[in-house]
Amino acid sequence: MRVLYEGAIFQIMRWGGVARYFSELIHHLPTDYRPTVVGPAADEPELSNPQLSYHGVQTEPSVSWLRKLTRDRMQRQITQQFDSIDADVEHWTYYSGLCRRAIRRGNRPLVATILDFVHEAVPSLDPTGKHIAVKYDAIAAADHLICISQATHDELCERFPDCRGKASVIPLGTSLSDIAPAVLPEALTDKPYVLFVGRRNSYKNFEVVWNAWKRLHGTLPEEAKLVVVGPPMKRREAAQLEWPDDGSAILMPNVPDALLRTLYEHARGFLFPSRAEGFGLPSLEAMSAGTPVMVSDLPVMREVVGECGYYFDPDDVEMVAQMMRSALTESLPMQHEIVRAARQRAASFTWQTTAQRTAAVYRGLVENANPPSDRLLCAV
Repeated sequence: MRVLYEGAIFQIMRWGGVARYFSELIHHLPTDYRPTVVGPAADEPELSNPQLSYHGVQTEPSVSWLRKLTRDRMQRQITQQFDSIDADVEHWTYYSGLCRRAIRRGNRPLVATILDFVHEAVPSLDPTGKHIAVKYDAIAAADHLICISQATHDELCERFPDCRGKASVIPLGTSLSDIAPAVLPEALTDKPYVLFVGRRNSYKNFEVVWNAWKRLHGTLPEEAKLVVVGPPMKRREAAQLEWPDDGSAILMPNVPDALLRTLYEHARGFLFPSRAEGFGLPSLEAMSAGTPVMVSDLPVMREVVGECGYYFDPDDVEMVAQMMRSALTESLPMQHEIVRAARQRAASFTWQTTAQRTAAVYRGLVENANPPSDRLLCAV
């Protein structure tokens, strides 16, 4: 089975998030599947599959000010190269393609992954509506839609009832436990800390964690820390947050997986306060590391975490502060039992399963597109 991936996500992000999903999917495909990726030539992603074929294409001009002038030409070149590759099925890694080219149906089955409906829930993320429009174009163009959670599938079918027959649910996995842990930084050795992982923009709701932390200031042991893993912090954001320089809050940008595993394993608790999510992969990673998980009470988090975590109202600063205090003092209710159950639950979410179920989708689409000759004879 020859699978062609339109690698726009690797132009958008180098690691983490959706890029991790497709990297793991490609890595864990069955051995009789041959993946081909069309992606950026200038910054080739780290992909692992013994049968992988990578086709690098130009996605950026030699000088940035030529970007708009050369985009149409680069889009045409990418489309020509993509269409020329022999494959049984194609899977687009984002709602639009490399160099922002529009998704389009070719002469083979097309698969798209629906990640979430966050932009619909938080309109300020997409004031012009362009992102939503591109997503809806992908929904219309695809022969099959993979939803990464039941919650995402339910919302898709509510918004687009006709899609029910071409959509399936294939959850994500976690493989962080397969990576050898790094050494814990000296600043955190023998220090109790709670952990936040992710971006700090609006719907990720870092603000409630920060306000809860400030509310606890002066009431916790001096060595207690808040560790924030995510993008670098600009001066304006630091000024708005009144980020302290006393070491009580530690920002760790661009953390590699080995260190991320270590941070999870040594944390007294993990906080995931999002107002909207498609899956919430960091919560699953924390569960697999044996970290008590404290998450927003959203349907998708109930789906992923189940009864193996602690839920809070994402608008309730006091509730979050109380949970942080309990985690730092190791006094969360039934903590050992819940952490043990969480490890077991996380072990059921594997990238191998994700890849096997996705491969079955590919196989079904190809068989339906090319029915055996005896089936055609029976139909006649």
